[in-house]
Order: sequence, then structure tokens, then C-alpha cells
Amino acid sequence: MTRTAAEPAAIPYAGSIVALEHGDFEAIRRTVAALHRVAHGEAYQRSVDAGADAVARHRPPNFAVFMGYDFHLAPEGPRLIEINTNAGGALLNGLHTAALCDAKKLACLCSGLLPVQTMLERLVEAFRTELALAHPGRPLARVAIADDRPESQFLRTEFDLFADLFRDAGVDARVCDVRALERVPGGLALAGRALDLVYLRDTDWRLEEARSAALLDAYLAGDVVVTPSPREHHLLANKRRLALFSSADALLSLGVDAADAAWLAAVVPETRDLAELGADAAWAERDRWVFKPAAAFGSRAVYRGDKISRRRLAEIAAQGGFVAQRRVDPGSVAVQTSDGPRRMKFDVRAYAYRDEVLLLGARTYEGQVTNMRTPGGGFSAICVVRDPADR
Repeated sequence: MTRTAAEPAAIPYAGSIVALEHGDFEAIRRTVAALHRVAHGEAYQRSVDAGADAVARHRPPNFAVFMGYDFHLAPEGPRLIEINTNAGGALLNGLHTAALCDAKKLACLCSGLLPVQTMLERLVEAFRTELALAHPGRPLARVAIADDRPESQFLRTEFDLFADLFRDAGVDARVCDVRALERVPGGLALAGRALDLVYLRDTDWRLEEARSAALLDAYLAGDVVVTPSPREHHLLANKRRLALFSSADALLSLGVDAADAAWLAAVVPETRDLAELGADAAWAERDRWVFKPAAAFGSRAVYRGDKISRRRLAEIAAQGGFVAQRRVDPGSVAVQTSDGPRRMKFDVRAYAYRDEVLLLGARTYEGQVTNMRTPGGGFSAICVVRDPADR
């Protein structure tokens, strides 16, 4: 059958399971918890709010379902390369891990994220908690899963899975285009039905596009809960924050606990604003850097220093809005493909709510940056190996 432009592509799954050492899993959990503490410290928030617009500075009482923390596994342990607010793949990738990993057969720690039914209940509870933070005692009755032209999105299948998840929990959930949201007195509606919460998958982080006008107005008025909130992107996912997280001195100056500051400076690769570093200095050490736009997502416009031309580096430096991050090579894993086994790169994504890791998943690929287009690559399951003392 020929797929039309409006139909989402099939979701690729790699023929592999990534074994994650128990110590690496604990390091990932510690990193997520530390970053949540740092991002919600008052001195840190005052610092990143300086010069920010009204949407970024707006402080709703809720947080973000889901945060995605992306790691490369270096010989020294996990290294955090990126943070995302509307992290795709939680159900397609994270629950894929949970479903494939039989804790008894594989003697792994995945039981900490199982059984699947319990995990599904925890996911719904995270959304209920988001609403309760803004409206204590109010039941979660109606949810919109909203994106820009959702029918054409690569992870469209996941939107339907979330809708089913909500419906199974007794919540009326519908997938919609952000443009379909309507501002009504005291709230936000979809097809004439008042909404309690919008699960926002759109990458219009600051709700500045015309399609987001009704949602923006209701969000700033506190008339609807938006998760992930634009605030969480501002606090955590803008890549300029990595420059703070990778500097113990910067964190200490903001009153961060010394243990958290030292830990994060070790786990987050050194990150610098490219304008501050300068194009000449960046070129001189280009093999050690990766250049990333501060507000982009999905590896868009990301350049490895050993692959970039001097002309392109000068162009992005002049363009502004880029950071330079010390390169940490990804791990590799054997993947079974139609052409036989081959080794591919992979990264690890921890799906989290507040300071807790809920799900794990990996993405297997070839090329300079993470992608879902590599033949034989795609989402991979993760098995967390038991602590040797517990085997």
C-alpha cells in the first residue's frame, strides 16, 4: 500500500537489547534528581530569568510530563548530552523496554520499572498530579493531546496510545491540532468541551506561533494546565543551561549543594556559548566539540566539529544561538539486521517526571547524530543489569 503524506511512518525498532550496568542506571537516576533540585532553586531561577520574556518567566504550579534526559555511555560512566521537555517515545520506546525485558529470565533490575500495568498507572498518575498541583481536588476528566498537524507527525502512533491510556483510566482524551484549541471564558475548550489539561507535544516552546494563541492566553491566565510547561523548557531544556550544569563554579555561585555541583560538572560535558568561545578558538579545537542550536530539537542543525567546514562554522557563529559542547562518543551495540549482525551507535534516554526516572529506552543509529532513519536502527530496549551483590 502506498503511504500518503498525511500518514505517519512506521515506527522502527532495532533488533537489539542494550545492557545497562546497575551503576550506570544509578548514575542516571542521581543526575535526574540533582537537575530537578537545581532547576527549582530560587537563585538558579532568578539567574536564568534575567532578560527572559514573560512566557519563560511565568511560573505555573506544575512541571513536565515527560522530561527526556539523553545520555552517552562513556568509559567513565553516563554523560548527559541533552535534555528535552516533550520527549517522544515514552510509550513506544520506554514501554517497549518494559515489555521485552522479562526480569526473571534476564536476571535484571528492570523489575524496578515493571510490571507494565503498574507502569501505565504511574504514567496516568503523573498527569493527575500535574492537574492537582494547579487545582487540588479536581478530577482529571478531559485531556487534549495537542501538536502541530499531529496527523503528519512521525510519532503519531504514540498520540493514539496516550489517548487509549487515558481512556482506559476513565479520562476523555482526544488528539488534536493546537489550532483547534478554543479560548472560552475561564478556560480552554476542544470541540466545545472544556479541558482540564493539555499534553503538549508541539515544539513551539514559548507558544509564540499564531497557532498557539488560544493556548498561550489560557496558560498565562492559569485557566488550563499545560504539560510539559514552557517554564520547564526554559529551566532545563534550553541548551544554554548545559553551560551552567557543566560548571561547578557557576552552580556553587547559585547556592547549589556542593555534592550536586561536583556531580553535575562531572556528568555534563563542558558546554560553552559559541559566541563566547569564538569561532577561531572553536575551529582550533573543532575535533573536541559538537555545535548545537540552543533551542532546537531532534538533532536538527547539530554539527560534529570533526565534520564541519570552516565556512559553515563561521556561518553558525555569525547566526548566533549556538552552543559548543565537548564531544562524548556514544556507545555501540550489536544489532541484528536483514544483512546480518552489525555494530551501531546508541544513546540512552531516561523518561522522567520531576526527580524520578519512570522509563528507559535507547535509540540505535549510524551517522553523526541520533536519527531514526538508519536501516536496522531505531528504538531499542534496555535491560538494567542487577547489582552483583543481588545476583
